[in-house]
Amino acid sequence: MNYHVAYEHSLKIAPDDFVVKVSSQVVEDVPVSVPRALLPEYITELILSRSPQIGKIRNLRIL
Repeated sequence: MNYHVAYEHSLKIAPDDFVVKVSSQVVEDVPVSVPRALLPEYITELILSRSPQIGKIRNLRIL
C-alpha cells in the first residue's frame, strides 16, 4: 500500500537539529499485513533505511 506522510527530520551529522520539514511524501510498498498500530514505526524505519543521510524523524503524521 501507499501512504502519504508528513514529518520533520534531522541529518546524521546533527541528529538533534531538526532542519527539514517534509509536508507531504508518498511512502510506497508498505505491506498490507502491517497492523495499523505499528504503521508509524514501520514507516519511520522504512524512511530511515531508504535515506541514509537522515538522523532522526519526529512528528510523523499519516495524511
